[in-house]
Amino acid sequence: MPATAARPSEREQLDRRVLELTTLYEVSKILGSSLDLEQNLTSILRILNSFMGMRKGTILLYDALQNELSVRVAVGMTPEEMGARQVPEGRRDPGKGDAARRSMVIPDIGAEPQFLDRTRSRGDVVAHPAAFIAVPIKVGGETIGVLSVDRLFIERLSFEEDVRVLSIVASLIGQAVNLQQRVAHEREGLLAQTRSLQQALRTRYRLDSLVGQSKRMREISEEIQRVSQSRATVLLRGESGTGKELLARAIHYNSPRAAGPFIKINCAALLKRSWKASSSP
Repeated sequence: MPATAARPSEREQLDRRVLELTTLYEVSKILGSSLDLEQNLTSILRILNSFMGMRKGTILLYDALQNELSVRVAVGMTPEEMGARQVPEGRRDPGKGDAARRSMVIPDIGAEPQFLDRTRSRGDVVAHPAAFIAVPIKVGGETIGVLSVDRLFIERLSFEEDVRVLSIVASLIGQAVNLQQRVAHEREGLLAQTRSLQQALRTRYRLDSLVGQSKRMREISEEIQRVSQSRATVLLRGESGTGKELLARAIHYNSPRAAGPFIKINCAALLKRSWKASSSP
């Protein structure tokens, strides 16, 4: 068992505070730098390892499909160790029991019989006593995940201070996850709206919706059906008001490129502007 930690000196306490502030600053800077949640979470675990000596960090987030917590990112483990990584019992479902809603500290993993996978991914915990610390990740009072780290025992180690720092980091992670979910939700709403508009346009410009049943109109419909499936350039000629733009839209929305934008350019206006520019003194 690890020896009882001695009380740190004032100098050591000051150094610890500076280290904590530096860690929190770096974590905040990472979360504000991009919306790539996977990359940001990995960088956060590496910062906790580099600055605070917290190794084998893991972030578990709630998976709605599986209805349980699952490993989202992990640092300090090989692929084989990640495959063997398990979630402590009582923490699989963040909505059940106090275990998922409160912090957990196991001072010596090797001496804890109830802790799962304490040997396969942690090496010799008997020769090098290590602690396990886990804190909940919450959004609006709801637990959505768990941040956990291993901590090698050292003199003057304060688990309360580690829990406090990790709780702040977990709060920042929760805000980042919430932001990503909101962005994803809004993006999906915009995509659904775009798909709806595209479907409406396809319906409006269906070939059978073109006005006219004459032999010539049937020939035009057949020609549109042919050229819309190719990448050939089509020239539509006719007097103003004869429906050239309508036919151009029909070609576009009946083609494989219908999901892309239909860009309309007034060539006559461009030519007029170009002529004025060239004729000006």
